[in-house]
Amino acid sequence: MKTVTLMLMAGALLFAQDKTSQERKAPPTVKPAAGAKLPDIPAGAKEIQPGLYRYTDAEGKTWLMRRTPFGVGKWEDKPGDASAAPAPAPVPVSVTDLGDSYQFVRKTPFGENKWTKKKTELNDDEKALVKGDPSKQSGENPPDGKQTEKPREKE
Repeated sequence: MKTVTLMLMAGALLFAQDKTSQERKAPPTVKPAAGAKLPDIPAGAKEIQPGLYRYTDAEGKTWLMRRTPFGVGKWEDKPGDASAAPAPAPVPVSVTDLGDSYQFVRKTPFGENKWTKKKTELNDDEKALVKGDPSKQSGENPPDGKQTEKPREKE
């Protein structure tokens, strides 16, 4: 039994020995095709931010370019991109008079957002909602955090 174990260990050591550098082969390198050239940032491009370049080509199109680990990213610069997005439409809020307080209800994609405030504790936005001024309606949650949610209904 000892000789069999020693023979197996010797075979394992011979099998696991390191090959010499002459026997090793280098992995094949992938070269781009002769006609394919990787895009690069043109010489006439102006750096507008660190790493971001603007270039106008012969056709008059303006391009933005950025060097990435995967190559050069290029996209067309459109004048509308720099402008701010239009403000979202105000979310309608219904107001119910409860005598000494008001109940506000705003419908959201996640259900109804309800909160109640005493008439003496209303802020400017809530006062505008009570008066019915839609330009003052903001899509924010109530500032006091006293909001309740409608329980989910089972389908």
